[in-house]
Amino acid sequence: MVWTTEFQASHYLYCHQNEDGSWGFHIEGHSTMFCTTFSYICMRILGVGLDGGKDNASARGRKWIRDHGGVTFIPSWGNIWPSILGLFDWSGCNPMPQEFWFFPSFLPMHPDDSLKVRHLCAKII
Repeated sequence: MVWTTEFQASHYLYCHQNEDGSWGFHIEGHSTMFCTTFSYICMRILGVGLDGGKDNASARGRKWIRDHGGVTFIPSWGNIWPSILGLFDWSGCNPMPQEFWFFPSFLPMHPDDSLKVRHLCAKII
C-alpha cells in the first residue's frame, strides 16, 4: 500500500472521528459544528464518497451535521471558507464593517494586525 498524503489525511480524520460521527477541536475534544463541517469538507475534497470512508465516516459526519441544524450553526466567521469554496451562500456571512479600519491599531479587532484578529477569534470559540 502506498501512503500518499491523501491517504494519510483521510486516515487521520477516520481515526479521530468521535463515536457520534462528529469531530472536535482536538483528538479528545467534544463535538463541534465548526470542526465537523470542515472535517467533512476535507474528506470530500480528498475524494471520499458520500457514504465512503472507514465505518461510513462521511455518512456519519453528514448525519451529525444535519441532525444538529446544518452548516448555518457554524460561528459566523467560520462561514467564510465554505463560501470561498462555493458550498455556502455569501449572504450567510457577516460582513466586516469598513469602519473597523478607523479603529486605533492597538485595539484587538483592528483588521491590519491579523495575529490579534486570530487571537480574538480563538477567544470567541
